[in-house]
Amino acid sequence: MYGRYRRATSVTRSRIGGGFIALSEKTVDLSSLLLDPNNYRFQDVEGFVIASEDRFHEASVQHRALDRLRRAGLTELKNSILANGYLPFERIVAKPYGQDGDDQLLVIEGNRRVAALKWIKDDHDAGVEIRADVLAVLEDVPVTIVSREDEESDPALILSLMGVRHVGGIREWGGYQRAKLVSTLRDEFELDTAEIASRLGMTAHEVNRRYRAFKALEQMMDDEEYGDQAGPELYPHLHEAVGRTVIKDWLDWNDEEMRFESAENLSRFYGLITESEGDDGTTNPPKLPTREAVRELRYILPVAEARQILFDQSNSFHDALAVAKADVLSQTWVTQVAEAIAALRRVGALDLRHLSQDDLNEIRSLKDTATELLDLHKQLTE
Repeated sequence: MYGRYRRATSVTRSRIGGGFIALSEKTVDLSSLLLDPNNYRFQDVEGFVIASEDRFHEASVQHRALDRLRRAGLTELKNSILANGYLPFERIVAKPYGQDGDDQLLVIEGNRRVAALKWIKDDHDAGVEIRADVLAVLEDVPVTIVSREDEESDPALILSLMGVRHVGGIREWGGYQRAKLVSTLRDEFELDTAEIASRLGMTAHEVNRRYRAFKALEQMMDDEEYGDQAGPELYPHLHEAVGRTVIKDWLDWNDEEMRFESAENLSRFYGLITESEGDDGTTNPPKLPTREAVRELRYILPVAEARQILFDQSNSFHDALAVAKADVLSQTWVTQVAEAIAALRRVGALDLRHLSQDDLNEIRSLKDTATELLDLHKQLTE
C-alpha cells in the first residue's frame, strides 16, 4: 500500500541544542507520509483530544487530521501549488513510523504542505485535471528524515525540531502552542531554561514567561468556579498577567509553586476576563476581553478609586481606565512644574545678563499663569 523511499540524496549533520543530529534527504511517495494528528497547531481547537501514536496510521485518524488542516486555511497553499508547482524551499521533515523495516514516515514539520498535496491527490482521483509536474511530485516528495537513533538518544529532539520552525519561524504557532511546547520540554523532558532557549531560539526571559503563563492557565483550568471557562483563548490574558509586575504582585505570584496565591484577587481577575451573568439573567461579556485590556491594569491597580470602579458591576473598564489615566496625567503636570522650577533655579548670573526679550516674556507668562491658578484655588476653597 505504501511506497518505498525512492533514493537518498545526501546526509547532513545539524546542530540542535548542545549536539548534532544526522538528517538524510530522500524522495518518497506521498502515500508513505502520515499526518500528525497531535500537531500542536490543533491543540487550541475546541474538542481536541490526543490520539494514540500506535493508531496514527489508521484511515479514520488520518482523515480527521487532514480535515482539520483543510478547515484551518489550507486553500491558499493548495491553490499556490496548483498555480506555481511544488517549490520545496522549506523541506518536509519526518521520522520513521512503526517498527523497523516499515516504510511509513510521520511528518514532524510540514503537515500543511503534505495535507495540501494529499488534497490535490484526492481531487485528481476524483477526476480533477492536475498539471503534470504537480502529479509527478506526488510520487517523489522531497523529505528530510530524522534517524531513529537520534530520536532515541534525545527524546526531546522531535519537539525541538518543531519548535525551531514555529516558535520564531515562518507561519508561527500562536502563544498557547508555544507555551505548551515550552511546558512539555520542561516538565516531561526535564530540560532547563537555558537548554530550551538554545533549542528553540528564544531568550531565557521569554521561555520563563511562557512557562509561567501556561502554569497560570493550568491553575485557572483547575479552579472550581471558573475552570469551565478556562481555555487556550485565555492564554494571552495570563501571559500579560505574569509579565506585568503590578498585576503579578497584586495576584501574589509564587515562582516556586508556579501559581497565584491571592485567592480573593485571583477570583476578581478571573471574573474580569470571563463572561458573567447579569441580575436579569443575561450574559455579560468580559470586562477585560483582550490582552491589551489586561495590560491596562498596570494603570488601574495602583489607583484606589479606579480599582473600586473596575470591580463595580455598574461601571465599565473604560470608566476605571479614565480615572486611572486622569490620576497619571495629574501626577505628570506636577512633575513638569517641579522640573521647571528646578531649571529656573539653575540659571546663573551670566545667563541672566543675556536673556532675550522672548526669554523674559516666557518667565513673566509662567509667573502670571501661576498667579491665576493660585487665585482660582483660593476662590474654590474659601
